[in-house]
Amino acid sequence: MTKPPSEPIRYAIYTRQSSDGLLDFSSCNAQFATCRDFAQQSGEPTLHWIEQHFDDEGYSGTTLDRPGMRRLRKVIDLGGIDRIYTVALDRLTRNMRDAVVLLDELEKAAVELRLVHQPELTSGPESRFLKHVLAAFSEFERDMIATRIAESRTYLKKHGRRLAGPAQFGYDADPVTKQLVPNRSESRRVRAIFRRAASGQTPAEIARRIDHLGWRTKQWIAQRSGKVAGGGRWTARQVASLLRNPVYLGRFADGEETRPGCHDAIVTPELFDAARQQLGHRRTSGTTTRREYAFPLRGKIICPKCKRPLNTYVITKKQGAKGQYILRYYRCRSTAGGRSPCKGASYPAWEIENFVRRQLANEATWLNLAAFTDSIPAAKSMAAIWQSLDEPTQMRFLPQVVERVEFSRENTVMRITFTNRLTEIVTNCQ
Repeated sequence: MTKPPSEPIRYAIYTRQSSDGLLDFSSCNAQFATCRDFAQQSGEPTLHWIEQHFDDEGYSGTTLDRPGMRRLRKVIDLGGIDRIYTVALDRLTRNMRDAVVLLDELEKAAVELRLVHQPELTSGPESRFLKHVLAAFSEFERDMIATRIAESRTYLKKHGRRLAGPAQFGYDADPVTKQLVPNRSESRRVRAIFRRAASGQTPAEIARRIDHLGWRTKQWIAQRSGKVAGGGRWTARQVASLLRNPVYLGRFADGEETRPGCHDAIVTPELFDAARQQLGHRRTSGTTTRREYAFPLRGKIICPKCKRPLNTYVITKKQGAKGQYILRYYRCRSTAGGRSPCKGASYPAWEIENFVRRQLANEATWLNLAAFTDSIPAAKSMAAIWQSLDEPTQMRFLPQVVERVEFSRENTVMRITFTNRLTEIVTNCQ
């Protein structure tokens, strides 16, 4: 719907870049300036910028779950803008399905999309078709990028290079090559930890001792948020993880095996093996063995108190003289950030998993995921297909369709994120 000439046309500018800019004038800054100049050169006297920035620096276009995009979609939903400027469609999304969702939302809200690099695409069925074609090309380009990344990873692994992630305690990342170089003070502490383990001290004893000495874990600055991470107290689990890490032998973990690295080792193979033998002896000397039980929502349920992922917990109870039965729980047991686990944050695993599983048998859930008014038949079909699966098969598929489960602090509201779209379900979870 075209606005009367006398009414102002409220417009917003959206920008996105996949990696954080290292300079003050980042890619998002450049995109914004380009869009602003393009809008002003149109000569429309009623154009009015709403004076809000919608920038996503360091976010991938494979998902719509980005801060700037979330704020923009909220403004669209509230009817706060009439037009959006962005340099190209791939800045909005690199996912074909998400592009269809966005274009559908813009059409329903009567919001016009202007692409600086494709100014001929305005409105109408032809332009809409071409925008879908551009979205398909964006997704194709994303897949090509993923292929190139996989090839780069293969090359790096073949030549003993580090792939990604923060440097382990004892090392720093070289600013030029990005490869590991020993940190003098931290590497001395690594060797001291290995010597203590080789002498028979347990990880818990080592953690208490080095905590008393004032040693802290590796500290770094998060690229995306700029916040300082790490630097907390050592835990027994962190000490045990350090003692099992082959990086200190000049190697990298590669699945169940290890591969050679191009960085210098910090400990000798003899010291590493001695520490590992002590750990292995303690693990095998007990009379009980640890079993792994299936938790399809492992790592996806968030503690309502501390917002850390809940861990899994198993209780074995006897059932007369004939046997025993297992109780599974999702429970806050994390010590991440040096904080103690939250008291009372424990939930029966089967009840949560079964509740989430049942939501996928509802047509309303699939209709919400599709986000189209004409998708009722598809929603019915998907719900029917899900109902046709037996319970074990549904549980196996659950981790693939559920991304996040959150509770309110009162445990009365459950929020389930299915494939990047939020479905809020009110239920009594106590």
